Amino acid sequence: MRFRFSFLLASLAFGASSVTAFAAGNEDTCPVTKAPVQQFIPPLGYHPLPENYGSFLLGTPDLWVLVFSHWKLGLTGNKLPYFSQNFIYGKTEVDPRLAVVARRLDSPAPLVWSDWVNGGGPPYSPPGDPNDHGFMVTSLPIPTAGCWEITARYAPARDKIQILTYTVWVAP
Repeated sequence: MRFRFSFLLASLAFGASSVTAFAAGNEDTCPVTKAPVQQFIPPLGYHPLPENYGSFLLGTPDLWVLVFSHWKLGLTGNKLPYFSQNFIYGKTEVDPRLAVVARRLDSPAPLVWSDWVNGGGPPYSPPGDPNDHGFMVTSLPIPTAGCWEITARYAPARDKIQILTYTVWVAP
C-alpha cells in the first residue's frame, strides 16, 4: 500500500513540474478551465449536477470532478469532490487511491498536496438510494492567490490509472 501511494505522489510531482509557467499574478492570463460545450453527464447510478450551482462537472466516467473555476483564498475550494464509476461508497475501496496536487502557474510557489482522501456517501439522495454511488473527497489548502493547476490521479486498480487536470483562479 505504501508503494502505491508513493508511486502516485511521485507521478503527480513529475507531471506537475512539466508545464511552463505563465505571467505573474494576472487573472486575464490564467488559463482558467471553462465548462465544456458538451456538458459532462454522469453515468447511470449518479445524479447530475443541480442547475445554477455555480460550477460544472469535468472529466470522464472513470474520473470526474466538481469544478469551481474561481476560488476565494481561504473560503472556497478547500474541499474537492471527485467521482468515478469505479468507486462505490462502502462497496469498493475503503480508502480511495486518489492523490491530488496543485501547482502555481504564475509565480514560484511550493506544490500543495492533498493531505487526506476519504469516501463519502450519497450527496443528493436519502441514505440507501441505489441511484447514488457516493464520491471521494479531499482537502487542498491553497496558500496564496493566483493561477493554480490542479491534477488528480486515481488508481482503482494497478493497471487503470486515471488523470484529470484543470486550472483555477484563486482571488485574494
